[in-house]
Amino acid sequence: MSLPDPAPPQGVSYRSVVIQLGVLTVALAVVGGTLGYLVKGGPGAWGALLGAVVTGLFFGTTAVVMFLGRDGDPQVQIRNLVISWFIKLVLLFTAFVALGQATWLEPKAFGLSVLVGVVGSLAIEGRAVWSARIGFELPGQP
Repeated sequence: MSLPDPAPPQGVSYRSVVIQLGVLTVALAVVGGTLGYLVKGGPGAWGALLGAVVTGLFFGTTAVVMFLGRDGDPQVQIRNLVISWFIKLVLLFTAFVALGQATWLEPKAFGLSVLVGVVGSLAIEGRAVWSARIGFELPGQP
């Protein structure tokens, strides 16, 4: 009795990840903006909306960076990902400092929106990686 042929390797569907991140961003903007408005008025809505936009841009660029490096070695993908994450973290820190003094938005709504977006996008990206079928060949095997 022979083993069935394994399923062919299938990588991460970057298109699916980008679509899911877009849906997350829109849902976060609508729900967060509504809740922010109900709790803190206009500044709450602006904080939540800005947090959703920042989250969408940041994690959309992650998917784009991974897509552009898909044909490279894993070291190239990791390098690109780490460099882009470092740049985005510096920009996010700068945004937190700059927006900390803004009176036209609620910083707690902004921070909560970014936090929910980070957790949601990590769940989306993690599920995409876990569901990918990556081929593996033992050394010395034909």
